[in-house]
Amino acid sequence: MRHSYPFYKNALLLASILGLTAGVTFAQTGAGSEGEPGGAEAEVRRLADLTDADMLEEAETIEGRATRLSSRMMRMLDESRQDRDIIRVTCLNAKLTETHATQSSIEARAAAVRESISSGDSSRRNHEYTVLSVLGQNLNRLEQEANQCVGADVYETGSTRVETEIADGTPDEDISDIPDEQTLPVPYIPPPASGTM
Repeated sequence: MRHSYPFYKNALLLASILGLTAGVTFAQTGAGSEGEPGGAEAEVRRLADLTDADMLEEAETIEGRATRLSSRMMRMLDESRQDRDIIRVTCLNAKLTETHATQSSIEARAAAVRESISSGDSSRRNHEYTVLSVLGQNLNRLEQEANQCVGADVYETGSTRVETEIADGTPDEDISDIPDEQTLPVPYIPPPASGTM
């Protein structure tokens, strides 16, 4: 039985939303230990510290990240098509489809955050913001997987810092003034004696 492209697109969108909803539900039921950092208790405390303006700013930041990632992945896909690399094209196409579904969910959740803030519904606001945060984390995974499609993750080292340690006993002298080379005497080694003498 053949299905059309919109059928697959809708099926993928539905699967993504169901997966994200299950993940958020799992996270909100306190599946982690209560005292663990980053657990449900820490999330509630963090949400209580955020103002409406902070949540709106974070929502806009996540929306912007989704838009930039989608544009970047489309450029990567175009380059792969020009290179005629079918493996990269297939991989990037799948990641771009996931990114578009995530981007749609992010836009819907950001609008819900704005709506709940304007209506003064703090519990809905917190819920929508939590889901939006999870979707924002999903963008990180999608970006990493897209980089893996083209092999760019091999070259990304992340933020690095160079530390120089000077060992004890290292001379303090200025080595920029190097003396001229001295010619060393070459010893004279006489040739071996001939056996015909």
